[in-house]
Amino acid sequence: MTSFDMTSPWLKGIAAAGVAGLALTACGSDDESADESGLSLVSAGTLQVCSDLPYAPFEYIDEDGNEVGFDIDIAQAIADDLDLELEIVQTGFEGIQSGVALNANQCDLAISGMTITEERAGNMLFSDPYLDDNLAVLTREDTGITTLEDLEGFDGTVGAQADTTGSVEAQERGLELREYTDSGLLLQGLESGQIEAAFGNISILAYQAAQSDDLFFVDEIETGEQLGIAAELENQELIDEVNRVLAELEESGELDELEQLWFHSDETPDEADDEGDD
Repeated sequence: MTSFDMTSPWLKGIAAAGVAGLALTACGSDDESADESGLSLVSAGTLQVCSDLPYAPFEYIDEDGNEVGFDIDIAQAIADDLDLELEIVQTGFEGIQSGVALNANQCDLAISGMTITEERAGNMLFSDPYLDDNLAVLTREDTGITTLEDLEGFDGTVGAQADTTGSVEAQERGLELREYTDSGLLLQGLESGQIEAAFGNISILAYQAAQSDDLFFVDEIETGEQLGIAAELENQELIDEVNRVLAELEESGELDELEQLWFHSDETPDEADDEGDD
């Protein structure tokens, strides 16, 4: 396999998985007719957030049945600051990345490890970026794939989650692609031999590789992606508040602490055994 600089922030935590998370507590509002914040919300007093669970370590269900993850903690911090109760609305990624869920008032915000792209920005309002990311390729030891060059003219099948930048990357390379509705099924497909390699965000694949003795990195693909939180196109006031909270989290160091916890430590809660989708 390609030799990696293990001081790279995404690869530091690749060999570990563990058991704890940061707990943030929400404050709810009892006013069901109007929100005291003056924000336009689907339901007064509640911040409803669309998220595509499971998509560890951004969002997933732990062994105690709790919704946990990097995105969940950020969503909770936003809700806390706005004195709102947090409600996670489990939503397929197609509905999130297309803007359909937001435009249909299924939720106030979409927080689901979503890359900011020009096409998506035409359908929703994005916050300032809250995480930098790249793509990566993951494979099994028995495939013979050791570098990205091995995928040139490759006649096998690779996989990616549908409607993601990983899917776009595989298609642009002219590879035979099998798409999955979520990252859990993508990794199952790789482990079972349905596909020979998986394309996806390194933030996800590094976490998944840490959970398995059979999956290995091929390489990181520098794409300079940035992840953002989205709101409906007309809800500038809410995005302004999100940007304010993100700036405060960054200034206080809390955002970095959350990133270190969820991506570079061995203290994240284990996923529930019965989870099979992203």
